[in-house]
Amino acid sequence: MNVPIEYSEQRAKTEANSQAFSQSLENLDTNSLKEDLNKSIELGRKKRKQLTLENPEFQIKQEIEDEKQNIKVQTLIRRGVADSLKITDLLKLKISAKDNNNPVHSLFRWCMLILYKENPEMYNWSEFKKQVLEKNSGSDFRNRLGYQSVINITSLEGEKTKYLLTLKKAIVEQNSRPEELKHVLVKIFDIIEIVYKTHEHAKRINHLVDDLLMQEQKIKQYRDEIEKVNQEIQLAKSNLKNLESKSLNEEIIQE
Repeated sequence: MNVPIEYSEQRAKTEANSQAFSQSLENLDTNSLKEDLNKSIELGRKKRKQLTLENPEFQIKQEIEDEKQNIKVQTLIRRGVADSLKITDLLKLKISAKDNNNPVHSLFRWCMLILYKENPEMYNWSEFKKQVLEKNSGSDFRNRLGYQSVINITSLEGEKTKYLLTLKKAIVEQNSRPEELKHVLVKIFDIIEIVYKTHEHAKRINHLVDDLLMQEQKIKQYRDEIEKVNQEIQLAKSNLKNLESKSLNEEIIQE
């Protein structure tokens, strides 16, 4: 049976159109699947970021870093103030050997406790003046005011520091002449205030570390959730890679 040429050409054209249509549907499905996988990866990343931000471990560690940064800043300021001190101006204090009523003695007792780790009950003005203020023009005292580590002072020492700050007005007012003396006392109290702030920051860090231990179970749950999301992201990436590889191979075969 002879098939008319026109019919054969029409049939070939129809089959070609059908194949092209099927191919376009397949491409449409592939592109749609790729789009879905990319959306899944993006959503997974957003969820992972949110879980990380909500994770108590992340939050607490961030607060710890903030407190550490605060300590660094306070330390730099403290050193700058101390380096500018002229300790010999403290020798202008008008205190007799028997004058025990001047509140400035509380300041020097604090220095013995915090800076020299000595029993403040052993404080003696004449000896303190000779060994601390006069010796080498008070250079060791100045260095301790600026550079002595105060991160690990005890709660009791912190309370004593806080109390000393309440005496600032009385100490400065009673020892306000000459002006150079008043200036150095005010600066020393600036340092003492920084010492107290540093103590508070260090105390806050210790509390935050305790919080980390207390929330260990909750933190573990967040870690498991983040790990689960990571696995989902990796699976979506793997499927997308396989799909792209398949599409590439099909293009090569068609060529």
